[in-house]
Amino acid sequence: MTFTPLNWNLVGTDADTDRDAFNTMSANLWTPEQVSLADDAEDMRGLSETERLALVRIFAGLSSVESLQAGSATSALSADAGQDETGTRQAVLTAIAFGESIHTKAYSTLIAELGKNAGKTGGAHNTDAGSYASSIDSATADDTKNANDAAQSPFTWVQQNESMQEKLRLLNDAYATAINGAAAATNRDKNPGPNPDATADSANISLPTEIAAPNALASDSANGNGDDSAASRVPDLGTLKRLATAVLAEALVVQSGFYLPMWLSSHGTLTKSADIIRLINRDIVTSSSYLGAVYQRKLDPLNDTARETMRQYTYDLANNLYFSEEDYSYTLPYADLSLEDDTEKFLSHNANKALSYLGYPTLFPAEISQPNPAVIDELNDMESLTDTIKSGGLFSAGAGFASTNSASAAGAPTSTTSTDTTADNKAEETSDDDWDF
Repeated sequence: MTFTPLNWNLVGTDADTDRDAFNTMSANLWTPEQVSLADDAEDMRGLSETERLALVRIFAGLSSVESLQAGSATSALSADAGQDETGTRQAVLTAIAFGESIHTKAYSTLIAELGKNAGKTGGAHNTDAGSYASSIDSATADDTKNANDAAQSPFTWVQQNESMQEKLRLLNDAYATAINGAAAATNRDKNPGPNPDATADSANISLPTEIAAPNALASDSANGNGDDSAASRVPDLGTLKRLATAVLAEALVVQSGFYLPMWLSSHGTLTKSADIIRLINRDIVTSSSYLGAVYQRKLDPLNDTARETMRQYTYDLANNLYFSEEDYSYTLPYADLSLEDDTEKFLSHNANKALSYLGYPTLFPAEISQPNPAVIDELNDMESLTDTIKSGGLFSAGAGFASTNSASAAGAPTSTTSTDTTADNKAEETSDDDWDF
């Protein structure tokens, strides 16, 4: 066996894509310690028990998904990337995984701050959020057991939440095909899913609550070859399936958990916590754009049958994840906050956006996939994000960080700003063409 070093000096479209993505992720590096949550302390104390309960559970759930992404997804995608000639793809995936690990730390920070600043609120005492907060407040420096027990409360809830566990199993099964070649056979034995040819303007798409239940996902053995000739031979579709899964997991599943923090921020509450979510969202936009570009480039040379197999697989998986996320949302107190309908629109919006990263038409029509515009505006508030990063430089007091724009309300990112970091720590503005992976 010959061990080959990574060569970042290669030229070509794939090498350029890897290098650009890695440079952007390096320039966008951040930690939750950069964002001071002191200004949110009073807001946290003013939250209702229902709001606090929803937030701690949402953040714990997001941590679970991103933990899976940093582990199982990275292992599967890295194994696939080992077959790529550039070699640098594995380094980019490592950077993505590092970002996801930072996200999990940020969620834990938010949960801890919510508990520390809980105080007393009106309404009925809640056994999850309430006892969690009171345990944190009563813990002393020498009484770490109470604090640890309290900190486990929302995470324990996620472990015991069957809807969340089903969603994680669905994702893990898709990634596990990298190891055993088995299909991710999550099937509720109901009717077929929605028409994957449908677009946002199609009249034959049902409302979200009427969409048929998930399909079983196509096996990797359906490689789309019409014959065994060299001309028709295509790469293992498992690689494409895992790329599609990674994009859907981030852009559909994770981003759908951002609604409540952004809704609160749109009302002037927890605005610094919202900055953390914006930083996470910026990372997801970057990684989803990158992985989606890799997916489309690998899909392009395949024959029509293989492309149709992947199209059907991707829409089936999006449908499965939509249903799992919808079921999970019912276990959160959105209805008590009168936000249930709009969170469902936000979920549909994110499903469409995730598919756009992969180059596919939207699944839901515009009339049922347009969430509260104030929430979208908050998520895309790059001015707030820029101010936050400049005031909390990671490496030095004056260090500047460029920021990439979040995805637009219509779908994929419309414009971005990247940096070309030099010894003098200068940032270079880039155009939309620089992100045309």
